[in-house]
Amino acid sequence: MINRSLFAYVLYSLREIVYFITRKGYIIMSFYPPTDPQNQPTYQTPPQHTQYPPQFAPPPPPKRKRRIWPWIVGAIIAIIVISAAFSKPTTQTSSTPPAATEQPTYPPLPTLIPTDTPTPAPNSIGQPVVVNADWTVTLNKVFKSTGDSFNTPKAGYIYLVVNVTLLNTSGQNQTASTLAQWSLKDESGQTYEQDIFFSGSPDGSVRDGGKIRGNITYEVPKSIHRFILQFVRDIGATDLAEWNVSI
Repeated sequence: MINRSLFAYVLYSLREIVYFITRKGYIIMSFYPPTDPQNQPTYQTPPQHTQYPPQFAPPPPPKRKRRIWPWIVGAIIAIIVISAAFSKPTTQTSSTPPAATEQPTYPPLPTLIPTDTPTPAPNSIGQPVVVNADWTVTLNKVFKSTGDSFNTPKAGYIYLVVNVTLLNTSGQNQTASTLAQWSLKDESGQTYEQDIFFSGSPDGSVRDGGKIRGNITYEVPKSIHRFILQFVRDIGATDLAEWNVSI
């Protein structure tokens, strides 16, 4: 630490001495030999240049204009050459032809022959129809009526009466209900209500293996002659039996 400080101090002192001697001109004078006063060289006064008044001073030479357009043209040509070099499409030629792709083969589809959906034959009058495991129903006969002294159809209407038999095959007692199980409509889909006051309808409890028989009466227009009679096991059931009836 002491040697480094001393060395720095010496360098600083040397720099100050050199600076002082240089400023005073002692170094330059020490390098000249002593001269004889008789042999001192004579110096000639340099010629004085003629001073012109400001208004007659010669004009300064014109500044040479540097031409810029050659550089602009060269830069444009360089840009065009570089753009053409990078935009040139590269095409690769291959002498090997592409391999053929083998197409899969499929067996021919079978020819579909349309078949007519068989339409179930309408049930016949007098033929027992097994509706489901609970009921076997028979349409015994169909006839029309003008009523009696107590019940008559309204003007332009007539009574359509169907006589039916229900056989209980459920293995337990069942209840027959004409309002819940039977319905009548024409070919346009118009439904007709029962007349529960004319003739006796087959309603009531039926034991297992037993039967119930009766008439169901509908008030229908005299101008309509073809109807569809339907029976279901219960309201909302899908088991259905149908008959085409005419009067």
